[in-house]
Amino acid sequence: MSEPQGSYRHRWFEDIPVGEFHVFGSYTFTLDAIRAYGDKYAPLPQPGQHDARSTASSGSLQASGWHICGVWMQLMVTYMDRYAKGVHDSRLNGAGIGLNNLRWIKPVFAEDTLTYTYEIVGKPEKVLKNKWGIIRSRNEAFNQHGVLVFSFEIDILAERNPEARSE
Repeated sequence: MSEPQGSYRHRWFEDIPVGEFHVFGSYTFTLDAIRAYGDKYAPLPQPGQHDARSTASSGSLQASGWHICGVWMQLMVTYMDRYAKGVHDSRLNGAGIGLNNLRWIKPVFAEDTLTYTYEIVGKPEKVLKNKWGIIRSRNEAFNQHGVLVFSFEIDILAERNPEARSE
């Protein structure tokens, strides 16, 4: 993967090509992290009750889908902020306006390492208030075996170049 010229946070809508691909990074889910997330956001049942986060076949504790999604958010923000450093213009790109096809495809267990990717898959023709274009991206996470375990699409606002706008 080649490094992009910059994130969508400091480029005009017109400058962002369909097909642009990013690897946000990797994260290893530890047993402690899965438990801590579960305790804070999805407490386990009372003692003696079935633990819905473990599987009958392995008994291993699995990560919450929202934990997997939260790691995506953390890695995405860190990755995109690296490219926005030193950019001090008035563009306000990056607000998500629609999430589609959210799927948790395979369980994620302690010691699984996910690699999160992002690809721009479309730029719908819709323009909002003559100022904003929409960037559609596919976001995916693959485990250490290359198996797709998580995916979704999101539409993101990107400011149009003032010189390209029709008044």
